[in-house]
Amino acid sequence: MTSSSGSQDRDADALPPPGAEVPVEAGPALDAAQGQETEGAAAIDPEEAERLAAQREAEEKEAAEREARLQRLMQKIAAHADFASMKDSVRSMQKVSRSEKAHTRALTGEISNDIAMTGKLLRLVNAAFYSSAGGGSITSMERAVALMGFQTIGMVASSLMLFERLPKTADGNRLRQEFGRAQMAALLAHEMCNSSKHIEGAYLNALFQNLGSMLAGMHFAEDTAAIEARLQAEGLLEGESAWHDKREKLARQQWGLGFEEIGVEVAKSWGWPESVRVAMRSLAPSSLERPAGPEEYQRVLCTAANRLAGDLLRLPGGGNAEERAEARKACVDRFAAEMGVPLNLDPEVLPAVVEQVKLVWDDLAKTLGFDPVAVPVKAKTAEKASEKAPEKAAAKPAPAPAPAARPAAAPAPANPVMAEALSAALERVSELVLSGAPAAKLLQLCMKEMQDALQLQRVIVCLRDPTSGGLRGRMGMGERAQELAPVFDIPLKPPSELFGLLCSKGADTLISDASDPVIAQRLPPWYAKQVRAQTFVLLPMVAGEQVLGAFYGDQAVAGGLQIGERELRLLKTLRNQVVMAMRFGGAGPG
Repeated sequence: MTSSSGSQDRDADALPPPGAEVPVEAGPALDAAQGQETEGAAAIDPEEAERLAAQREAEEKEAAEREARLQRLMQKIAAHADFASMKDSVRSMQKVSRSEKAHTRALTGEISNDIAMTGKLLRLVNAAFYSSAGGGSITSMERAVALMGFQTIGMVASSLMLFERLPKTADGNRLRQEFGRAQMAALLAHEMCNSSKHIEGAYLNALFQNLGSMLAGMHFAEDTAAIEARLQAEGLLEGESAWHDKREKLARQQWGLGFEEIGVEVAKSWGWPESVRVAMRSLAPSSLERPAGPEEYQRVLCTAANRLAGDLLRLPGGGNAEERAEARKACVDRFAAEMGVPLNLDPEVLPAVVEQVKLVWDDLAKTLGFDPVAVPVKAKTAEKASEKAPEKAAAKPAPAPAPAARPAAAPAPANPVMAEALSAALERVSELVLSGAPAAKLLQLCMKEMQDALQLQRVIVCLRDPTSGGLRGRMGMGERAQELAPVFDIPLKPPSELFGLLCSKGADTLISDASDPVIAQRLPPWYAKQVRAQTFVLLPMVAGEQVLGAFYGDQAVAGGLQIGERELRLLKTLRNQVVMAMRFGGAGPG
């Protein structure tokens, strides 16, 4: 301290007093310093400055073009009705999971109004966290949420919702198998994880590393098939780093974004946390000779799990059980020889771990149906476009398919105007649901939105009558709707006519010609005498096994209403929002 202070004093003594003239000797030194600054300025090459400016301009242009490509791609994806309804459901679940007042029944309502869906989710949760607390015995949503939290359960539910939306087509079958592979990767990552810090995220992050691939396959099936054909023609082995890198490169050439980038951008639009989005990007270990560092471990683990899952599922299926087990062991041994050190795996134990995962995965495959489904020869009518399984629809008690104005082999054409109107309606209804509006207000809004979007002459809401157990018309909108609403009397136990049969089965149905003799004989007398509409759509409101009510809408002339699959899905999602509010926001209108 003393030395420093003395130095400062000496420097101060050397300075001229204030107002004194600078000695003449200082002039040349000052001129020299100014000359150096002039030379430094002159040293900047005009050509170099121009090059740097051009480089900055090119970088800014490239960034703008990339942003424009991203926006175009996201708009294309968002234009699909499935994506719109999926985004709405996922973001609603995210809001529930972040709410301090969230409770389990609200999340359950966001997931599904179908008890079968909840059962599948619990089976998936048990498998996904097989070795965690509960040990495969989680039997209620309350326990699942208590053990794993709202956000984890919500994201597992999102994966199941995505799977449930896969079309029953050849492309859908390929994606169904891709989803099965992602599930195996997620199970492997969870079981192979040796870090208590990363164990909770291992399953989800491995699962969603494939989100971009599934979304591209759903929304850009032809482009995706062309990319995969190119990779196959070049002889690249699926799962290898060269295959992955070339696949991402081809995707960027086609869409401006790679498969992984698509998944990350969609996850961002869904409101998923940044930690998950970062882990969705694959990563090879920085070295095969030492353990992966804490900052890279989880991404390396999930990437490796996806690769191992692909290798296992590509093994030949021939031979007996013992031969297939030997083939799996050889595959696992090869994997352990390469990734054992980076992931700190025990090569002696790993084959048994994989066999245990295979047993759990086999059970999941039976429950969820990862295997290809039969592709229908003919296109479905609007009634069969329902997400209900064919055996659950009113096929036996009520003749199906119902006579339609269009041939059964020709699906209703897409109606962009109707789809856009329903998408906007869905957004408005969703906002009202999230605001906690009473059920009566939601029903009124939903009736108005349905009437406007589908150009219906009237919409009537039927609700459960506590006394009779059946449905009674309670409110209406449109031509003579309030007058006709009380006429609607629909017994459910037992159902005695077409409306009761369809509602008790939860079958969303479009009748294009109510005068057809096969349909007319099933309609209740009050309908033929007083309503007399020739085309109508019926959307039951079902929660679990209980029928809460139904939306009915009609047009006067036969064939006056056509609803394509995309429009039907939006319509059903609109209805489901109201069902959720009726279940968890209080009783229906008095």
